[in-house]
This record gives sequence, C-alpha cells and structure tokens, in this order.
Amino acid sequence: MNLAFAIDLFLQHLVNEEKSDKTVKAYGMCMNHFKAWLDSSWDEISDLEDVTQTVVRDFKSYLESKVVAKTKRHLAPTTVNHYLIALRSFLLFARSKGVVFKSEPVAGIKLKVIANQNQTKWLSNEEIAKISHVIELLKYAGEKRKALYKAIFAILVNCGLRVAEVADLKVIDILLDSGLLIVRSGKGDKYRHVPLGIKTRTILQAWLNHHGGVSPYLFYSQRDPQMTTRAIQHMMGRLSKLAKVKFTVHQLRHTFAKRVANESGQIEVVATVLGHSNIQTTRRYIEPSIQEVRKVIESVEFE
Repeated sequence: MNLAFAIDLFLQHLVNEEKSDKTVKAYGMCMNHFKAWLDSSWDEISDLEDVTQTVVRDFKSYLESKVVAKTKRHLAPTTVNHYLIALRSFLLFARSKGVVFKSEPVAGIKLKVIANQNQTKWLSNEEIAKISHVIELLKYAGEKRKALYKAIFAILVNCGLRVAEVADLKVIDILLDSGLLIVRSGKGDKYRHVPLGIKTRTILQAWLNHHGGVSPYLFYSQRDPQMTTRAIQHMMGRLSKLAKVKFTVHQLRHTFAKRVANESGQIEVVATVLGHSNIQTTRRYIEPSIQEVRKVIESVEFE
C-alpha cells in the first residue's frame, strides 16, 4: 500500500472515530514527518509493507538525536513518545486494513520511560492579583470594556472553563439567582453545571448590565454576535504582556483546578467541575508540580 494513501486513510479513520480536530492534526503532523524522514533516509522504501522493525528503531534514533532549530535543544522525551504512539496507531490501523508487513514493525516501537513528574503549570495568587490590577488600569477602555475583560477573566480563572466553552456561553446559561453556570456542550459534548462564587456573580452582573441584549451570546464583539476563541485568547495575551505574567488561557483553567484541589482535597470534586470523564486526567492537580518540588529543593539545599 502506498504510504501517502495509507496516511490519508488513517486520518480519515480518526475523523470517522470523532477524534478532535486537535488530535487529527497532531497525528497528521507526526505521520507526515515520518513520511518525509522515510523519503530522505530510506530511498528504497516506497510501500508501507516494507517498513520493518529496523526502520522503526532508526526513526526513534533520529527523533532522539534531532535538535530543534528554534530552541537548540533535543526533542523532549514526551515529544518523542508522541511520535512513536502516533506511528504505532498508524501501523496497527494499516494491519487491520490487510497490510501484511515483511517484518512486524510494531514490535520495534519501545516508548521512552519517563519518571512520573507533574509538569502542569498554574499561576500564584500574586500573579492573579497582578492581572486583575492590570484590567483596572486598562488604557483607552471604558467601563463596558473593563467589565468585559473582568467577566471573561473571572469565568476562566474562577470557573475553569475551556476557552471554547466560554465562547459558546449564552446569556441564558448564567443563572445568577441559582449561582450556577451551564456548560451545554463541553468537550465530548458533555453538559454540566459549574457553581458561581459570590465575587464572580457580582462581576458577571456588572457585565450583564452593559450587555444590552444585542446578542444571545454572553460575549460578543462589535463585528460578530459571538466572540471567537481567537479573540478571547488575544485579550488574555494582552493582559499577559501588560501584567508581565507569562500565561496561556488554559493555564487559567489549571490554576482554578489546583485551587479547588487544594481547598477540597477531593479529586472527585475537581473532576466534576472540570467535566473530566477519566479521573486519571484530574490526578495532576493533587500531585506536586515540578515548580513545587523545585521550591522544596531550594529550601533545603546547602550553600
């Protein structure tokens, strides 16, 4: 089977399995990278059946020795594993479609063993305070604009919503009297309620006072009745620069989850508010992060 054709079939299979766009794109990048490497390193291989254990091991060695031009560093072990996992899924898919390999290549895929260290990053209380202060001092922003920034930031850091979930919120999803926020179509099309704290309710009420009812969506722009995820990311990026606090929108979700985990001590509570189906995904918030480990090490080291 032609390799390019097999890759197209594989990616279409992922789409049919209703994998997320992000997953399909990541697997596509990995497989196209594999094909490009194969074309340049193994000229004699044109068909998928010719991929052997030796080829797979050679690809792993290539990944481990590859230096990223931008950072001048080798690929992280987790990145190497992402490539290998994608390749293994692809080869297993090809075998299920009748491809008979001359030498079983899947057996040659050995993932790098990585110590279980929590790399999740979240913001400190001081950093959150800096960002909130910057919103108050936004130049050339009237009260409506400030109320908008406050409301979006509050939902991200006090409710832990994904940026797409924030963009999809409608006015009717904010139940201030009940102190609840409704996520109607979260990841995996899951419906859930998220409690609203008193401060967040106050912030949202202030924004609703400016909303004007011009759109059914909670957040809108001058051009569109629904604010895009890109626009929300741009707004948070502006706050990051002004506050000189480096963060991503998703790290605000991590920050919320970590605070809930610390306060409740119950992984089930965190999983519920985040909308996680697999509680193992939530475990990162009750395990010490690498930053927390670093602080302990620095506090006990000798001069």
